[in-house]
Parts: sequence; structure tokens; C-alpha cells
Amino acid sequence: MTSRHLPQQSRSRKRFEQILQAAAAVFAEVGYEAASTEAIAQRANTSIGSLYRFFPDKTAVLYALAERYAEQMRDLFVTKFNSSTVDRPLAQVVSDTVEAFDDFFTTVPGAQAIMLRSRVSPELQAVNQRADREIVAHLAAFFALRQPQMEPEQRQLAALVSVEITGALQLLSLAQTEQLRQQIVTETKHILIRYLQPLFPDCDPTHEKTGS
Repeated sequence: MTSRHLPQQSRSRKRFEQILQAAAAVFAEVGYEAASTEAIAQRANTSIGSLYRFFPDKTAVLYALAERYAEQMRDLFVTKFNSSTVDRPLAQVVSDTVEAFDDFFTTVPGAQAIMLRSRVSPELQAVNQRADREIVAHLAAFFALRQPQMEPEQRQLAALVSVEITGALQLLSLAQTEQLRQQIVTETKHILIRYLQPLFPDCDPTHEKTGS
């Protein structure tokens, strides 16, 4: 459990959301280490006591945000890999998805700070791993739609490797300068497309988008 009390009443839910939004902004501005519950409460225009009604400390706020962002990432992935995109060039779907996740982490307040914090937080790693397992399962199902003759074990392995490659390079990219981050994003697309091409012959790199 990430909070003391999950709000039931409309007024409490509004306050809960204000605190999460304020925390995301504070984490984005100063990072997790420099953030404080006092700063979060002040940004949320609420008292520190009100914050503690929902969250025992700033770590609990961090985990609540991480859970929310993990759910949003799962939803984002589903919009990219589904029955409506199964006939699109796979290289294009891959490219669009890598760009969409990069955009998520660089534009959603606090998402980048939370991802970087996961390097030293087993609890956040566990949140990411749960989300990754669901994404792997969904990607394997997408591969089954695209290439039904492929063995289930091979689909599962391809999905697992793809997700792990993406996650590792994504984490690496977020710790770099803007120019290097963009270069790593481009390399991530190239690596995934070339990995998948022998498994999906129609994964033609010439279909890859070169920009958003």
C-alpha cells in the first residue's frame, strides 16, 4: 500500500490528486532527493497534516506516482500494439512506440525523476517489473496475431527481449544530455528493428519513421 488512506469522498479524492500532481511537479523540478513533503504540501496548497492523511512520507508519494505512471505506460503500449495496428509495417510500429515512450518520460511531470530513481530503489524496480510483465504478455499476443505460425515460446522470448532492451536503453537515455538522449532513442529503434527482422521478414527498416 502506498498511502495511509485511499480517498473515497469526492473532496478527499480531489485533495489526493492535488498532492500527486504537486509531487510530480516538485520531483520534476528538484529531483526526488531534494524534494520534501513540506514543498509538496505547499505546491498542493494544502497543509502538511493533510498530506500525511494520505501519505506517511515522500517515498509513499513516489510509489503512488510510480504505480500510476506504470498503468499509463501499459495503456500507452496497448494503443500502439493492438489488432488495429497488426497490419502496419512493424518497423513503423516499433519506431512510433519508442518515440511515444520517450515523449512520455520527457514530458509527463516527474516521470523521468521516478524512472531514474528506480536505479537505486528495489521497490520502484518491482513496480516496473510488474508493468513489464504485462507489456511482455501483450506484445507476445500481438506477435501471435501477426505471425500465428511462430512457436509460443519464441514469441514470448522475442517479446521479453524487446521489452528488456527498450527498458534498459530508455533508462540509459534519460540520464544523458538532450543530444545524446535523442541519439540513444534512435539507436534503440535501430536495434529493435534489426533484432525483430529475422523473426518477422516484413519488419523492413525502410519503413521506419525518421522523425515524429
